[in-house]
Amino acid sequence: MAIRNKIIAGALAALALVATAASASAAPAFATTNVNVRSGPGTGYDVVGTLRRGEQVDLQYCRGSWCFVERRGADGWVSSSYLARDGYDRPRPPTWDPYPPRPPVWNPRPPRPPHWDPYPPHWGGGWGPRPPRPPVWNPRPPRPGSSVCYNGPNGYFCIGD
Repeated sequence: MAIRNKIIAGALAALALVATAASASAAPAFATTNVNVRSGPGTGYDVVGTLRRGEQVDLQYCRGSWCFVERRGADGWVSSSYLARDGYDRPRPPTWDPYPPRPPVWNPRPPRPPHWDPYPPHWGGGWGPRPPRPPVWNPRPPRPGSSVCYNGPNGYFCIGD
């Protein structure tokens, strides 16, 4: 009976050793982009969580192009295309630039493109001088004691006497 107990104890110890070695063989991996964690190896399975870019997970094993990962939260399957085992270049914080680029300055008269022509041919049938401007409306009456009426966008109004 003592030998039987020793064999059982030895078998349990060996089983515990194999189980801990298997869990210790998990390799760290990093998500290279934001990616869904799924309940099975394929896009047809439900989404159980999301890995953020740069998040570290424990890679347990892979089946085809899908790998089972353990992480904080729900464990699941992630496409191996979005995992990097090592050497993931995490985004670096921005560095201070002593000479930052100067902001653009507003130019009230920007240069015109080379194809711009101030007098196009549809003004007077040729490349001649600019057509005359329409007369400017003076809102003041031309003579004292007179009035000027105007039909504006908001109705008809008069200025003067």
